Amino acid sequence: MGSVWSCRALHVDGNQLKDPTGHKVVLHGVMDTPNPYFNHNRWGYACNDGTVSACINYFDKMFAAITDTRQGAYCNIFRLHLDPCWTNEGRANGEADISKFSAARLQKYLNSLYFPIAQKALNHGLYVVVRPPGVCPKELRVGDAYQNYLKTVWNIVSSNSNIKSHAGVISIELANEPVHVTNQWGQNSASALHDYFQPIVDLIRKNGFTGVIWVPGTGYQSQYQDYKTNPIVGSNIGYAVHVYPGWYGQKATNATSWGFIQNFQNQVPVVKTNPILVSEIDWSPEKPGTGKYNEFGEWVGSNQGTWGTATTSKWGNAWKACMDHFGNISMTLTSADDYVDLDTYLKSGRVTPSFGGNQEACAKACFNWYAEYAKVNYAHKSGSGSQGEQGGGQVQPQPSQPTNYGTSLIPAWNTNQSDFIPEGWTVCDNGEEAAPGNVARGPRIMKWPGGGDFNSVFYCREVSADKGGFIEYGGKNGYRLNLGYGEYEVVCNAAAWQGTPYLKVEVFDPTNAVLTSTIIAVRPNVNKNTGTRVTNSAQLRLSFYSMIKGSYRIRFTPVADAQGNGGIWEEVVLGNIGLYAKGNPLSFNTANEVPTGWTIVDAGTTLSAGAAGAGPRVFQFKAGGDLATGLYIRQSDASKAGYAEFGSANGYGMSLKAGQYALTYNAVAWAGNPYMKCEVINSNNQVVGSQIIALNKSVEKDLNASTSGSAHGYVRFNVPTGYYRFRWTPVADQWGNSGTWIEAIFGHIKIQQASASYSKSLTRSSAISIDYGNTIIENTAKLKNEKDEWYTVQGQKLSSVPSVSGIYIHNGKKVVVK
Repeated sequence: MGSVWSCRALHVDGNQLKDPTGHKVVLHGVMDTPNPYFNHNRWGYACNDGTVSACINYFDKMFAAITDTRQGAYCNIFRLHLDPCWTNEGRANGEADISKFSAARLQKYLNSLYFPIAQKALNHGLYVVVRPPGVCPKELRVGDAYQNYLKTVWNIVSSNSNIKSHAGVISIELANEPVHVTNQWGQNSASALHDYFQPIVDLIRKNGFTGVIWVPGTGYQSQYQDYKTNPIVGSNIGYAVHVYPGWYGQKATNATSWGFIQNFQNQVPVVKTNPILVSEIDWSPEKPGTGKYNEFGEWVGSNQGTWGTATTSKWGNAWKACMDHFGNISMTLTSADDYVDLDTYLKSGRVTPSFGGNQEACAKACFNWYAEYAKVNYAHKSGSGSQGEQGGGQVQPQPSQPTNYGTSLIPAWNTNQSDFIPEGWTVCDNGEEAAPGNVARGPRIMKWPGGGDFNSVFYCREVSADKGGFIEYGGKNGYRLNLGYGEYEVVCNAAAWQGTPYLKVEVFDPTNAVLTSTIIAVRPNVNKNTGTRVTNSAQLRLSFYSMIKGSYRIRFTPVADAQGNGGIWEEVVLGNIGLYAKGNPLSFNTANEVPTGWTIVDAGTTLSAGAAGAGPRVFQFKAGGDLATGLYIRQSDASKAGYAEFGSANGYGMSLKAGQYALTYNAVAWAGNPYMKCEVINSNNQVVGSQIIALNKSVEKDLNASTSGSAHGYVRFNVPTGYYRFRWTPVADQWGNSGTWIEAIFGHIKIQQASASYSKSLTRSSAISIDYGNTIIENTAKLKNEKDEWYTVQGQKLSSVPSVSGIYIHNGKKVVVK
């Protein structure tokens, strides 16, 4: 029998997978697909309701075989293909053909087939990674039909309650083997991969799935260089890679350990920043006789029955050295048949390596490797881990580890006292406010003799779905949270008193509006026992930016689900509650440093915060002027990214409530006559406001020069509540083209929300702010009598209604003139 135990939730910490207690985890297993052809018709010949049960039972037997440690099988991960033979209505023209896809069939078989298979895997101690139906077409383009197809698939899957409740043990692989991806205009672009998959990641997160998401690259999942400069943003992100003989310059005849390490890092540089899952790999030695052409048109000799042809002693061992070198690469063989001789197992119950145990094939090699890997870097069974336990997965932006920024603005309660409600807190229980002071039951402070993450907790609850139940700080006279401009972060640890509640945390600004909020799953369940030692509590990190001086409130509410719905007897305990001021990162106060809270990219490399003696950094101008200090940034190479961005660094979120805003700044040229592009970008990586201005003032590389007469940047935009990024990029011209040694300095940044009486003028300093709402299609003929001003999307004013078709700005809206 296989080893049956409950998987512990995994999360991403740096470039590693870790379990809830912080142990590093590397996974090894197989993939397979519920398809009669690929399963050699072992459970039937058709994909219909009549064969569902037989298919599930077949996979249950397979899982028992690949986890039977008594017979030497040590798999701990399974890659599940949501095979299109179940989701298509009718026969498709290959796996890349989505014309027959049925969302209704995916929904149906997700519940009746796919998740039951995943549940069987979990029962055998296997983590599960799910890939979408089919494979990518060879040409992908941002905004194309296949991107929308992937959004449909993952919207259905990530909204499924079974999938969400098992986040941490079930993960998602976004697509299978993209080959070539272009931007929305069909052009090659370093940001195309990001722009294609980031919106899908954001959709999945919006639906409440918090588990690991594995992101593919191009070149059949072998090219990831563009992610180095344009990474996928968010928590619990890994990259899914494919490896076959001949790839990464490592053929069956020339493979070396160092060659594999060097070439793999060159093609997959994200191995240094994120965990990697090699979700397809296999090999077996050549068998004399016939051969075939692979997907690259290369002739390969016949082998033992794998996609790749190579030997373990040459190619396989070089690959293992690569895995061991980086220490964060998990892998799944391309088929269960690449690992276990399933026909022998189904007949006799004996678990043996495939290909007759040939030492040069992947099956025997992985029997040896997996057994050794099982002794290290595994998810520990100790503690209170359970299926469905949440790991990491909190709303970005956030740091992966607790960070102390000094004294909390929310004071600690007396940890030596129990059974009381502390002064300054508003406690609502079943719709009624509870007075501070000693209490024997209900929401209150409890001592926690069990220790671990807590020594004292605040117990709170929601008794009824339609009556309030929360705790809040900042609303009482004498205990106000009077905040100034700048960045702040709410922190706490949480555990479930009973059941499987969620915790909603909200930040209310001085206008009583919700500035930002998040909902996290609260685990583990302590079963009403204060003697339980808790070392893997849920960690909340919620950052926000205050642009209004005044009194703020922080509210903690137990809720029933990831959507924030009310529930009955949703109970949590909270410890280490704090609110920390992190300064105003929009003010560049310290010279010769890369400022904390910023993402600064120079020649394609993201810089670390801290002291800097060269390159992009804060400059101080002795003569003052418009800029006493400013951030120097540059494009030193037209082919590599160079910009500064606020709102994407962990723990420094730019949270905006719904409304109209004005972002202003001043800028000068370090040398020459460059331009500055300023963009406001939402969490879907869409530009919601943009401007390019000429920097006519140059200090000519002299820090003694005055910055008076600088250019004034101004971007006006209208957005819903959410997190946003502000990006500044020095460019070569008014159209935003890249250049070499384009250098600029900017500062005096202000972000203000516009009032109802705010000026409707779109121009300032010869620049224009663009509304990126729904595009309006206009006909030039009907606009002949218009008196309004027209602009190009670069901000150039036109003397008349445009006569050339294209995209323009008219009355503050983006329009297409035909």
